[in-house]
Amino acid sequence: MVAAVIEKASTDGGNSVAVAVVDYAGRLVAFTAMDNTMPASNKLAQSKAYSAVIGKKDTIQWASTKKHPENIDFDMRNWTDKNFTCFTGGVIISFNNQIIGGIAVSGRKGMRGDNDILMQDNELAEYGRSFLKSLNDENLSDPEINFTNRFNA
Repeated sequence: MVAAVIEKASTDGGNSVAVAVVDYAGRLVAFTAMDNTMPASNKLAQSKAYSAVIGKKDTIQWASTKKHPENIDFDMRNWTDKNFTCFTGGVIISFNNQIIGGIAVSGRKGMRGDNDILMQDNELAEYGRSFLKSLNDENLSDPEINFTNRFNA
């Protein structure tokens, strides 16, 4: 899954990216970054994957959620979790309606705009999730083993 995202990103001519995969508890299980990826993107990819799992939804949903109208500090980082981010590019990985992990990408814009041709962070993360799903659809006997063994596919 990580290799598939890196391959996709490396062939389209866009900015280099970092890719992080976490397990159901938000623990890092895989990480890689293309050459010349900004150092901040390395940490941000990990934070996006973690945030998707801990927040139990893709980070694009956090980013698009209207903040509390009377409380300007409605941000998870203000709830004592310095690793949480609302930047787009982190998606959950589910099986049988249970979150089993997350994948995130950082290094490009958060999501594709109307004039963008290239995949951005969110679309690349969704591509990784779809790639894993296609692998698991081939063999659903044990999704946890498939997730653990296939994140580097």
